[in-house]
Amino acid sequence: MRSGLIALLTDFGYRDPYVGVMKGVIKSINPAAEIVDLTHGVTRHSIVEAAVVLLVSAKYFPHGTIFVVVVDPGVGSERRALVVETNNYILLGPDNGCLSLLAARDGVKRAFDISNTRFKLRDTSHTFHGRDVFAPVAAWISLGVPLEEVGVEVPAGSLRMLDIEAPRVGGDHSVEGSVIYIDVYGNIMTNIGPAEITEAGFLQGDKLKVVGPTGVTGTCVFTTSFSLVAPGELACYMNSWGYLEVAVNMGDAARMLGVAQGSRIMFAKAGHEVRSGI
Repeated sequence: MRSGLIALLTDFGYRDPYVGVMKGVIKSINPAAEIVDLTHGVTRHSIVEAAVVLLVSAKYFPHGTIFVVVVDPGVGSERRALVVETNNYILLGPDNGCLSLLAARDGVKRAFDISNTRFKLRDTSHTFHGRDVFAPVAAWISLGVPLEEVGVEVPAGSLRMLDIEAPRVGGDHSVEGSVIYIDVYGNIMTNIGPAEITEAGFLQGDKLKVVGPTGVTGTCVFTTSFSLVAPGELACYMNSWGYLEVAVNMGDAARMLGVAQGSRIMFAKAGHEVRSGI
């Protein structure tokens, strides 16, 4: 069942009229459509960032939400435009990996190539498929048009997947992971989850050595929030999305450790425990 809710996720920002025009197209087709701006602040051209935002956000939306993801540096090329039906959502976006993390986690039921759909706008540009393809198709889907009518079904296994290096746990109480997101505060979100934390033997209150990609090191307390360390100090904790994160209380951890999205970062026990909440 479709909720009728359309959520937009782009790297367009708000300076230009792109987001507003997409909403205008949707409303022209379905005046009753409910539209939510998930974010339009994805770093320009960052497919991984878009995929991560979609992955961690989707479960807070109703079953049947239509997500339109337009982070599309390959627009106008041979890349496919897709509609992907997962177990809980309908995803629209370019076949560049931006849909792949959520699709893999939620499970793909069907996928359709809408590159040549009859539901796109009559005058279609080569550079603005958010307006000309994804927005109108999302609107028609929200009105109940069957997915098999909007595109040509393609094998679920043909979707382009992102290649993010998995975490690696060492035998010396260490774990290395990939930086998958850096927020506006400079907090570093990794792809290290609870299973790796348990395997590495990290406990609340442990001091952890943190090593950035260029060898810059720091020491953080493994605690529950950045607010539990002194201003200017590093804290490591499981963030609100369920991944290991590094932050500086009232500071910028990414800048301090020389980290960028895609960097590898390592954590290792520094040897002894301290009280949490210092």
